[in-house]
Amino acid sequence: MKTSGGKTIATGTKTGNAAVIKPPKNYQLAGFYGRASSSGIFCIGGIFTKQATMDLAVTDVMAITTDSSSDVYNYNTTIRNWVGPLETADDTACYQKKFDVSSQGMCPSGFDRDDDKCISQCPLNYPVHCLMECIPQNADCTQEIVSKVASVVAVALNAATLGVFGTLVSAYKTANFVLMCAINVVNAVKSLIYYLRYKQTTIPKTDTEKLMDKAFQMQIVILDLPVAVCACLGIKIPPKLQFSATILAVVSAIVMMAVMVGEILFASQDNVMLMLREVGALNNTVPSSKIDELDTFLHSKNGTCGYELRTLTNRVMGKVYEIRNNTPNAAPNDVRVAVSKSPIITEDIPVVTNHCMGEIWKNKTSAAAYKTRNLLRKTIGVIVDQLIEDGTTDMGKSVTKKEKALEYSNLGLFVLSILDPTGIAWMASEFVQPICGPSEYLGEIDDGTLYDALGLNTVDQAFLGSYGVWKKKGDGSVTVYFESVDKYDVSVVIKSGGDKLKEVKVPANGNVTWTSTVEKLGDKT
Repeated sequence: MKTSGGKTIATGTKTGNAAVIKPPKNYQLAGFYGRASSSGIFCIGGIFTKQATMDLAVTDVMAITTDSSSDVYNYNTTIRNWVGPLETADDTACYQKKFDVSSQGMCPSGFDRDDDKCISQCPLNYPVHCLMECIPQNADCTQEIVSKVASVVAVALNAATLGVFGTLVSAYKTANFVLMCAINVVNAVKSLIYYLRYKQTTIPKTDTEKLMDKAFQMQIVILDLPVAVCACLGIKIPPKLQFSATILAVVSAIVMMAVMVGEILFASQDNVMLMLREVGALNNTVPSSKIDELDTFLHSKNGTCGYELRTLTNRVMGKVYEIRNNTPNAAPNDVRVAVSKSPIITEDIPVVTNHCMGEIWKNKTSAAAYKTRNLLRKTIGVIVDQLIEDGTTDMGKSVTKKEKALEYSNLGLFVLSILDPTGIAWMASEFVQPICGPSEYLGEIDDGTLYDALGLNTVDQAFLGSYGVWKKKGDGSVTVYFESVDKYDVSVVIKSGGDKLKEVKVPANGNVTWTSTVEKLGDKT
C-alpha cells in the first residue's frame, strides 16, 4: 500500500490485487480497518478524517465538570476520562453484589431490579450475566454454572470488605503517625486556601472576616479538618459527627492561620510542625525529630491522590449522617439509593480516580495505568458500601449499629492520604478482584474513539475491524451500523447490562442500521 505522500506499508508477498483509495475532498487517510487471519489480510478499508482534525489523547487537558464538589480537589483541569482498552478478565467470572430494593422500590445507580432485589450490572470485562455472576465475553453461561451458590458469593463479598479494611489498618499501624497527621492537615489546608484564592470570586482576598465566614460554610472545615484533627489527637470521631469544642477550637486556629498566612505555612516542615503544635493538633509527647518524607511531600507537585480518596470517604460518611438526621428511620437500602445519586458518586469519585491515573501515567504503561485506576474504583466501591452499611440505622430500630465506619476512619482510611495510587491498588487488588467492578464510577466519558473512550472490544472474527466514535455532546442517539461480508444470514444479539435487549437480523452481504438512545443504554455495558 502506498499513500499520496509516498509512504508505504508492505508485508508478505505482493499479489495481483490492487486498488486505489481516494479520500473525499478535505479529508485525509487516518487509519485502516479490516479483517485478517493467520493466512493474511482478506478485507481492508480506509478511515478518513477531516484534514483539520486533531488526534485525541487521554492526557489532553480537560476542564472539570461544574457538577462536581468544588472543594475536594486543588485543580480545575484533568486528563480525559476514557474507559480505555479493556484489561483481560483474570477469572472465569466475577461475583455480583445484591441488595434489597429501597422502601420506594428503587435501586442504586449501577444496579438493576430483579423482583425485590437489586443486582449489580455486569462490568465491561465481564459483560455477560450468568445467575449471580458475570462472565467474560463469548463465555458460555451453562459451562460456568457449577457449585457457586449464594453463600459462596456472600463469602467473597465479605472477604473483600475485611481484606481491604484489614490491609489498610495494618498499614496504619506501621506508618509514621506524625507524617500521616501532617499530610492530612496540610492537604486539607491546601484545599481550603486553593478554594478561597482561586475558586470563589465574590470576596476580596483582603477581607479576612468574610473569608473566615466563607471557610466555615465549607465541607473542608466542617468535616475534613475536624476528622483529621481527631485522628492526629487519637480521639475517636464522635457519633453523628458532632465534634467537641476542643476539636472545633483547633480547627478554628488552623483556618485563621490559613486565611492570614497562606502558602507560607507549607514552605518547610518546620513551619508545618510549628503550626500543628501551636494550634494543639499534636500531643506534646510527639517527638520533634525531622521527618524526611514530609519534606519530600511538601516539595512534590503530585501526591494528592490518596488524600482525595480519603476526603471522599469523609464526604460519604457526611452524606450518610445527613440522610440519617433528615430521615431517622431510613433503612440501609434507602440510604444506599440516595448516596448513589449524589455528586460524590456520580462526579467526584470518577474525577478523583481518573486524576489519580494521570499522576502515574508517565511512570507506567497505559494498560497498567488504566488497571490501577480500575482497581482504585473497585476499592472505593468496597469502602463506600461498608460505610453506608455500618453508618446506617438498622431498619428503623432505635439502636444504631456499631459505628465501624468511624473506627475505620480513625484507623485504616487515615492512612490513605500517605499512599500513592499504585500502593492503594496493589494492597487491595487481592481482595477486590473477584468482585464485579462498580459501573457507576465511570463518570461522564469524554470524546474519543470507541476503542479508547468506551473500551470497544471484539473477540474472534465476527466483529473484527469494528470502529466508531463517541461524543459527549450530541442528539442523544446511539447508532450501530452492521455491514456483512458473509455468505450467510445471521442474527446479532445486542445485550445491555448483561441482559438481552434486541436481536437484529443481518442478511448476507447486506447492511443494517440499528438505533437506540443514550438514555436507554447509559451506564450499562
